[in-house]
Amino acid sequence: MLAFGPRNRPVSHALCGLSLFALVCLRCAAADTAPAAPLEVVKVGVFSMTPYVISDSAGPPHGLLIDFFDREIAPRMGVRFQWERPMTMARLEQSLVSGRVWFTPILAQTPGRLKAGIQFAGDVHIRLDPCLAVLPDSPLASVTTPADLAGITVGWVQAGALPAFMQDKRIRLDRIGSVEWTAANLEKLKLGRIGAAYFSNPYTPQFFAAQAGMTLRLVKMPVQGPKLYGAFARSAPRSLGERYERAADEAFAGDRFSLYMHKAVLAQVLAAQPKADER
Repeated sequence: MLAFGPRNRPVSHALCGLSLFALVCLRCAAADTAPAAPLEVVKVGVFSMTPYVISDSAGPPHGLLIDFFDREIAPRMGVRFQWERPMTMARLEQSLVSGRVWFTPILAQTPGRLKAGIQFAGDVHIRLDPCLAVLPDSPLASVTTPADLAGITVGWVQAGALPAFMQDKRIRLDRIGSVEWTAANLEKLKLGRIGAAYFSNPYTPQFFAAQAGMTLRLVKMPVQGPKLYGAFARSAPRSLGERYERAADEAFAGDRFSLYMHKAVLAQVLAAQPKADER
């Protein structure tokens, strides 16, 4: 005789528990197979600065800085960077002011840019060591004062920030307004149209010279290089800048970027060297 008394209640409770467990499992399985929410897309403006940012006629730019930001910064911010094709420095400034792009990873802070409303992140994570690129037979051996550059035409880029040292009236600056300003200035140097080309860092001329099979001599400058900040359009959400600052503090900790750049540039220069020897 079947009993329907209190002793059978645990059976019904167990069945209920199994049903609930199955429902939870089904929901978890559905969550696992559901497509992930798309990442927030941040449009990024850049200027060409080999090997940090290298333009590509076939598509978006690439380079060591872009690789680092895609790998180390974007995941920490929970975003995907959409890299615009490199533009001139002047156009990059205009794009940040107008909000056409929301962010650029490296930009020197100047009074004019601050006045235009460009927002700079709080900390400096990238510092550069400026130099002059000259041909091997150049009489310029060292630079200690602006007088050492008197009478020498020095190539640079329009709207590019310069230390006060390089703004001395005795120095003739030949500024070029091209996206591919590195190649243009080194070609002018090769043809003797300028006596030296200014660079905010030694990696750019080293890398380009190795790729182009060109022999250069680098002359160190007796000044500190520009401090480069992440910079945002005035129209960019404030929270975006705050997330960037937190991500950058982690990603750049322990000189990680400098070590990464040194190793990567050395490897690429060495890889390009046989091409230069063949020429």
